[in-house]
Amino acid sequence: MNELYDWFSRQHHGLRTFQTFRVKLADLSEREPDKKALYALLSRLAGRYVETFDEQPVPAATADLAYDRLLRLLASLNQSASAEQRLAELNRVAALDLLMPTENVESYHVSTKPASRVTIRASH
Repeated sequence: MNELYDWFSRQHHGLRTFQTFRVKLADLSEREPDKKALYALLSRLAGRYVETFDEQPVPAATADLAYDRLLRLLASLNQSASAEQRLAELNRVAALDLLMPTENVESYHVSTKPASRVTIRASH
C-alpha cells in the first residue's frame, strides 16, 4: 500500500492520474492477489470519479478535493490490521464517493512520522 500511496502523492490532480491509478491497481491486483478486493474497490472509486466528468474539464477545486480524499484514504488503509478491521476498511472504501463529503475520510487525520510512513487516528 505504501508503494501506491507514494506514487499517488507525487502525481498531478488531473483525470489522467486517476485513469493511470486504475491501470496501476490492475497490475497490483495481479501481483498481490490477496488484496484483489481492495484494489477492485479502489479502481471502482476512481472510475466513478473519471466517468463523472467524461473527459470534460474538472474544476480545480473539485480535482483538489478528490485528489486529497483519495490520498487520505490510501494513507488510512492498514493492510496489517485484523481481518475484521480490513473488512471494515473494504466497506469504507465501497461507500466512499470522492465528490461527496462523508465521514469515511474526513474522520481520519494523517500525520507523517519518521518512524513509520503514516499514522492514522480517528477523531471523535
